[in-house]
Amino acid sequence: MSDLIWVYAEVVEEKIAPATLEMLSKAAEMGTAEAVLLGSAPDDAVQTLATYGASKIYHSADAIFRDYLTLPAVAALVTLIKKYQPAVMLFASSYAGRDLAASLSASLDSGAITDVGDFVLKNGSVEATIPALGGSYQNTSTLVGSGTKILLVRQKSFDAKARNQTAAVEEVVAPSDPAVRKVRVTERVTVQREGPQLEGANVIVSGGRGLKSAEHFEMLRQLAEFMGGAVGATRAVVDAGWVPYSLQ
Repeated sequence: MSDLIWVYAEVVEEKIAPATLEMLSKAAEMGTAEAVLLGSAPDDAVQTLATYGASKIYHSADAIFRDYLTLPAVAALVTLIKKYQPAVMLFASSYAGRDLAASLSASLDSGAITDVGDFVLKNGSVEATIPALGGSYQNTSTLVGSGTKILLVRQKSFDAKARNQTAAVEEVVAPSDPAVRKVRVTERVTVQREGPQLEGANVIVSGGRGLKSAEHFEMLRQLAEFMGGAVGATRAVVDAGWVPYSLQ
């Protein structure tokens, strides 16, 4: 097995997502780290990815990756993976990451492990550690066999460490098959959020139906602000409309 590890780079709020930089740092420690960046990105995206460990970046700014969901990116990834055959492909455990990893796993007939907290390469296999019950237990799963292994990594599993390096850039040809244009994005709605974001917070103050009403979430917001944390919520109160889905 080679030590080539790819990271799918996500852009959130016009910045490279912190989870991407965390995964790149881990990949660079373990072997040769490369990134795939599809769609619109900030001007400093390539340099940012290089700074955190990417030795090469596969990039396309084609609008197809912005205007159509999942399928164009999966088609591009399948072509790249078949050509370069990385040992592992890392995705963040985000909405986009889960969609892409699932579709890519099916397209390549390749194994995938979700909710990964750590991983190692061992004699042609990938051994992943999955934390459970708040980290009280550690489960281990192993992907064996040939082909690229796919891992969905928990955010904040690794430290993002800057490095003094540059990266080569290879332009990716966007897929032209009409079949990838089945699901078009018709509208994007930006939800304004204040304070630390749930996915990146070190402290989360969470509430559920025990608070009795949506108004009582204000107590949690005050406590979260005092502790420098983020507010979270159970699915029940999210479904009830007490708080936005972004808090689940």
